[in-house]
Amino acid sequence: MPPISSAAAKRSANPRHRAILDGAKSIFLEHGFGGASMDEVALAAGVSKMTVYRYFASKEELFAGVITDLCDRIVVDNLAVASQQPPERALAAFARDLVAIIFAPETIELHRIVIAESRRFPELGKFFYESGPQGCIDVLAAYLERHRDHPDLAIDDPREAAQEFLDLLRGYPHLRLLLGLDTAPARGEIDKRIAAAVRLLVKQKPASR
Repeated sequence: MPPISSAAAKRSANPRHRAILDGAKSIFLEHGFGGASMDEVALAAGVSKMTVYRYFASKEELFAGVITDLCDRIVVDNLAVASQQPPERALAAFARDLVAIIFAPETIELHRIVIAESRRFPELGKFFYESGPQGCIDVLAAYLERHRDHPDLAIDDPREAAQEFLDLLRGYPHLRLLLGLDTAPARGEIDKRIAAAVRLLVKQKPASR
């Protein structure tokens, strides 16, 4: 998924579109995917059900819209603006925004909903992955492809590098949080994970004597 287009940005600024996404998120978090209905979403958004269907053709697409909205918060002009900065700073800034979304309580709960209900609704897992994780991988891989010849970067395969970068940011703390075994990582641990992910892609400068 490339950085959000001007058309997507306009949709995000559309009050009805925004209301539908916010209403849908609240309904999904309260009732899960299977228990949510388009009628409830319309009521929560303060619009008609016909209006909801005008923007989203199905409940699966609406759920994907909620996930895409979370991802768009990270990628909207983030790496485009960061291109003006050295890769080390650009990647660290991207990682901080990404971690904030990955470990946010609402994101964790939506992730749990997908895991719990993807067997009954097979398309749900596909929509979730393509709208969230795959979208972030695509954005980062495209950035690394554009800058792969930068002298500060050490990259053989931009897509593989993007996946490894995101894996390092999540790690087992994300799994423990999903399972309810732990709370979100402390700031110090997050900073260490970000630093390790950045070191994966950025050539380390020799220590000065």
